Amino acid sequence: SHSYLNHGRTELRGTRNSRNSEGLQVRPVAPWESNGSARWRKHAHLPCTIHVFRNGDLLSPPFPLPLPKSSPLHWDAVLAVLTEKADLRSGAVNKLCRLDGTQVSGGEELVNGDYYVAVGNEEYKKLPYVELLVPRDSACRTLWY
Repeated sequence: SHSYLNHGRTELRGTRNSRNSEGLQVRPVAPWESNGSARWRKHAHLPCTIHVFRNGDLLSPPFPLPLPKSSPLHWDAVLAVLTEKADLRSGAVNKLCRLDGTQVSGGEELVNGDYYVAVGNEEYKKLPYVELLVPRDSACRTLWY
């Protein structure tokens, strides 16, 4: 069933051996190929939902934040929606961090289904958000038992 691969492979985007900045082979992607593959996931402008914790808050579960398809995503608008939804004691959400504390600098870095932490003026607090607030069956991780 893979005979279609050689079919639409003729030089659509420059030469087919051209490489992009990450050194990945660039080739046209059929719509049915693009869904499951993590490699393409980042680049697909599909509606995406992230799950957001409040910085330092281990009582409130994460809230889902659906992101619009619009490209590029206006980061100020994302922060404004986060501010409204997170309702942080410290006020406005100034940044969004990954669970390891690194800051996300734009909408194109967000990964569908991932967890993030909304942070205001204070420092990011590294806490076991997922472990404490996400029911075990919905966190896709291997558990030891």
